[in-house]
Amino acid sequence: MIKKTLISLLSIIILSCSNIDLVLKESSSPNHLKNNVLVVVDGEEKQRLERELRSFFGNNKKNEYILTVLFVENKENRLVKQNQVAEKINYELDISYGLFYKNRECKILDKKIITKFTVSPKSFGYNFGTDRSLEKLYISSIKKNILNFINTIPTNTNCLK
Repeated sequence: MIKKTLISLLSIIILSCSNIDLVLKESSSPNHLKNNVLVVVDGEEKQRLERELRSFFGNNKKNEYILTVLFVENKENRLVKQNQVAEKINYELDISYGLFYKNRECKILDKKIITKFTVSPKSFGYNFGTDRSLEKLYISSIKKNILNFINTIPTNTNCLK
C-alpha cells in the first residue's frame, strides 16, 4: 500500500513538473524602435547615457525614426559637515526626449523625464567603494529614465500638432 502511494505521488510530481521552462523570456512589450532609430545626444556627461541608449535602441539599420536627447545633470550637496565634506549628495538627471518620424519630418513625442538619487560618500578623498556605488546608482537611474520614456512611446505614429 505504501509503495503504491509513493509511486503514484512520485508520478504525479513528475507529470506536474513536466511543463516547467527554466529559461527567462523576453518582456511582453517588445521595443518596436529597436534598430530603427538614429540617436542624437547633446549635454554635459553624455557618454554613459549614449551607451545605455545604444543598448536599448540598438544599431540604426533602417533609420525610420530620429531620437534627439538633451541631458542635464544637477548635483546638490545636501548635508555638509563643518570641514566642508559632503555627507549626502543629491543627483537629478533631466533628460528631454524628442522622437521624430524621419520620412514625414514630424514630431511624434516630446517628453522630459526627471530621475533622482542620493549618494552618501563614506570618506573624503578617493574611495573605491563609494565611486562604484555612485556609478551603479547613476547607470540604474539612467536605465529607469529610458524605460519610462519607452513606456510612454505611442504605438501609432501620428504627428503632434
